This record gives sequence, C-alpha cells and structure tokens, in this order.
Amino acid sequence: MSLKFNMDRPPLSDDEINKHKNFEQLVKQFKQQSLKKAQGDESWWKNKKILYTTVIAGITVVCTITYLSVIKSSKQNQNKHETLITQKTHTTNKQTKFVQAPSKKLAIPYSSYKVNSSQGAVITHTASSSKITVPKNSFVDKKGKQLIGEVTIEYKEMHDIGDVITSGVPMAYDSAGVRYQLESAGMFDIRAYQNGEPVFLKSGEEIEVKLASQTSEDRFNQYYLDTLAKNWQYLKRDDLKSKVQTQKSSPIAQKQSEEKLKQLKREYSEIIPRKIDSVEKVYTKRAGLLPRPVEPTKPVKALAGKQTFVIDASTDDFPELAAYENMEFEVGSENKNYTKEMHEVTWSDVKILQGPNKGKNYILQLSYRSRIEKLVVYPVLRGASFEKAKQLYEVKFDKYEQLLAERKLKEDRLRAEMQAKQEKYLAEQKQKMEEYEKEKSLQAIRYEVASQNQLNTNFNSMSDKTKAERIFRVNRFGIYNSDCPHGQPAANTVNPIFVLNDKGKFLVPEIIYFIDHNSKTVTSIDRQSAFRLSYDDDKSYSICLFSQEKIFLCSKKAFNLARENKSNKFNVSSIAGSADNLADFKKALEM
Repeated sequence: MSLKFNMDRPPLSDDEINKHKNFEQLVKQFKQQSLKKAQGDESWWKNKKILYTTVIAGITVVCTITYLSVIKSSKQNQNKHETLITQKTHTTNKQTKFVQAPSKKLAIPYSSYKVNSSQGAVITHTASSSKITVPKNSFVDKKGKQLIGEVTIEYKEMHDIGDVITSGVPMAYDSAGVRYQLESAGMFDIRAYQNGEPVFLKSGEEIEVKLASQTSEDRFNQYYLDTLAKNWQYLKRDDLKSKVQTQKSSPIAQKQSEEKLKQLKREYSEIIPRKIDSVEKVYTKRAGLLPRPVEPTKPVKALAGKQTFVIDASTDDFPELAAYENMEFEVGSENKNYTKEMHEVTWSDVKILQGPNKGKNYILQLSYRSRIEKLVVYPVLRGASFEKAKQLYEVKFDKYEQLLAERKLKEDRLRAEMQAKQEKYLAEQKQKMEEYEKEKSLQAIRYEVASQNQLNTNFNSMSDKTKAERIFRVNRFGIYNSDCPHGQPAANTVNPIFVLNDKGKFLVPEIIYFIDHNSKTVTSIDRQSAFRLSYDDDKSYSICLFSQEKIFLCSKKAFNLARENKSNKFNVSSIAGSADNLADFKKALEM
C-alpha cells in the first residue's frame, strides 16, 4: 500500500477545527482504523511493521503540531478580543459578568455628548454640573491612528448606595491580600465611540473630569476599576480642588415654617381638645337643669289579717304619703320585735322615717318615756279609699309618662347639639393635624431637596450642603471612583436564609447587596458564597435582594431583629412598587 499526502487541501474552517480539538480522541480513532487495516493484510503487517510504526509516529507529530497551532491561534484571537472589550463593556460577556446592573429598569443610563475630535470641548454634565474637559486631537482608533470628525462621549455618575447597587459596580477592594469595602464620594463611568467602534486616548493625553461631589470631606483616594484583574487600582490621593459653601435656606422662611408648625400642633393637641371637653360639660349641665318628673306612688291594698297602725303624724318629709287619704301602715313580716301589745300603748311621740327600701316602706318610730320601738311598715289603703287612690294614680302616672317623654326629647335634642359641635371640633382637629403633617412633610421635602437631591436638578442650586469638586485625570476610559476603604466586619458571620414576610416562603435570590448604613458601603454577594456575610454588633445594616427581576428588602428593623435573636433567618419584603423608579428605590432602601 502506498501512502498519499494531500498537499493542496483547503484551509480548515472554524467548525472543523472545533470539531477535532479533542486530540486524544483523534489519535485513538486513527489507531483503530490503522489496526483494522493491518489485521486484514497479514503480510503487510509482518513485512512493514517498522514502516507502520514510523507512519504512526509521523502522523502523531503532524497532529500534535496542528493541534498546538490551533490552540495557540485560538488563544491569540481570544487575548486580542479581551484587549478590545475593555472599552465597550455593554457588548462583551467578560465585562458584563463583572460589572452588571441587577435591574435593567433601574440602571442609570449614559448621557451622550458629541465632541469634534479636532477641536476638543468642555462638557457640562446636565445631571450634576460636573465638567469634562476634552483636549483637541486626543482620540485615536484601536490601531493608534489619529481620529478626525465627531466622537461620542458616553458618561454617567454614581453618588450614593442606591446608585452603586443599580450600577452593578463591585465595591470590594483587595490590597496586599487584605479585603476592603469602598465608601464612595462620587464615581463616574466614561466611554468614547465613533461609528459604534471604541475610541482610545492618545498616549500622553488626558481628559480632566471635575466630578461634582455631595461631600467635602478630605479623606478619599482615587481609584480606577481594572475589569480584567477584577479589582480597583489605586491611583492617588483625592484632588479636592475647590470647596464652596452654598447659600443656606432663608432664616425668615425657616422661622415662619417652624412657627406655623408650632401653632398647628398647639391647636390640634391643646386648644381643640379643650373646646370638646367644654361642650360636653355645658350640655351635661343644661340637661341636668331640665325638670325631672317624679313617678307617683302606686297605692297598695291592705292584706287581710295583717296588723296596721293608723297614725296622726306629720308627712311633710314624704309628700307621696299625702297623695292619698285614709292611709294606714301595715306591719312588715320582717319585724321580730312586733307584739300586739304595741296597739294597747298610748305612744307619746310618733315619727315616720325613711325605710330600707326607699319609696316602698318606712320606719315607724314609737316613743313612750324611755321606751322606743321601731317597726318597718308599708303604706296601704282599704276598700273605697284604695279604689279612689287607684284611679288618681292612673291619672298621675299618665301625666308622669308625658313629662318623662318631654324630658327625654329635650335631652336627645341637647345631646344631638353637643355631638354636632364635638364632631365639628373633631373635624377641625383632624384638619389641623393634616395641615401639620403636610407642613412637616413640605419642610422635610424642602430640606431633602436642599441637602440630598441637588444632583438631580442642578449642582449650583444646592442648599444647606457643602459642595466640592474632585479632580480626575483620565488617561484611559472606564470607571473611576473617589473612595475611602473600610475594613471588613469581623464580629459575626452568618449564612443567611431569607423568608418572605407575607407568604412565609423561602427566597433564593440571584444576588444580594449588604448595606452598612454607618460606613455607607455596600457589598455585593452572589450564590457561590452561599450569601455568607459578616457584621458588627454596633452598626446598622439592611439587605437588598434581586430575584427573578423582582426586588426585596430586609429592612434595618428586620435585620436588627434577626441579629438580636441570633438567628440566620431574615425576613424580607417585596418592594415591587419601587422597581421602576430610582427615586422610590432609594427611598425604600432607607437612605
């Protein structure tokens, strides 16, 4: 058998190269085919064993060289591609894995500015009044060729924890093997493109960025984010060039607002409650002055066999006894001291006193010299006197019920008037409370606008806040930060379990952001570390979680509760209503 070598075979395609990258499988397949052929030709095997071994070795060398060449070519292409992707983060897989916004809706958009490459420009960032100075003839393409024409600068800033979270920029910093978390005093991302292709800065050229900062504290350093090394690169001590104390809110307006709040609070908490109490007292007194009808005494018929006394004594103290004629007093069965002999005595003094059951019975006090007897007696009538008294009672009772109805009608009218006035005062009180809360909210909003939200409108219109410019010298495009490193907490470490408050279900997020409100740092933690986090006992924390395009929050209160209970179970709540609005999202974070 003669060997044939195809010297003019067309170059291998990428698909063919990838298909045969498994070198071991290729050699194994070749050996099997060769052995099968050799077994079918015994003479060839016996006479050409040396030649076969030589061919195998030769083919092995050729395959090895080919395989290594393919791998080397692939690595060179990959390294070349990785070099280019450092400019265009939003179109490369490697970059987006390291810097990736957890929510597309909340991601801070880039602002685009057009710059004539030959002329340069000074750009004022519309969101914060930061200034970007671009020197002329400073742009080149990937081959180092000078660019002419218009270049697009893409720029955005991050200033607080909410911005950091929504940007997806990691804030961990590794320095000499020691891990820190960075507190930002202002961060920006700057890119440049022409016709969709990344643009580079000419060697020796720098873009000056005067970053508007919300703090004037002089304790920050400048860093550049190396996305290939996946770490922040220290540049230098922060250049805090200028500090300007902005105009404070008008003291007159502030005093007027405080006086208004004071008066509103006094009205709803002191003045109106006194009016409500006064109305009740006045109407209670007026109701008490209404004539109160007296129910007539119902006549009682004397029982047969019961002993009675017919007395001639004054009944001035008991007008009800004078209502009927021929009244007698029947001795009650509860008397243990009664004897018939008492009817034989001529008593020198007889008095009628109030009995134990008012309006029903009386005390008959009989006196003779030093002897005094007291009997419980009941007023009764006999025969015609009872019938006459009964008729008179019915007339009096009808009159009594009429007077009683009239009194009740007047009482109801007074009560309705009192309630109407009280409801009026209560409505006024509620109105004053609402005015108070509204004025208080407006005052808080005015302060918030003055102290925290100035970067959303115009940096020069800030109030009650010191502003500063942090000067950066940009010699390559990417992400820059003014940061202060903080050490990692060491007191406690926990692998948290997250539970939904409203449903009691466990939640496994894609990524969490652990917020330290004291140091103003945020740590991004993914599933690979089982969300393991460390915290100190004397600091305030919260956790923001992202799961399946939804946002959840373990609030400061919920975190503190779990910490006090020494539990790894953390209750979280959905903040879905804040998922489409950056301002609401920041508010939900308790910033």
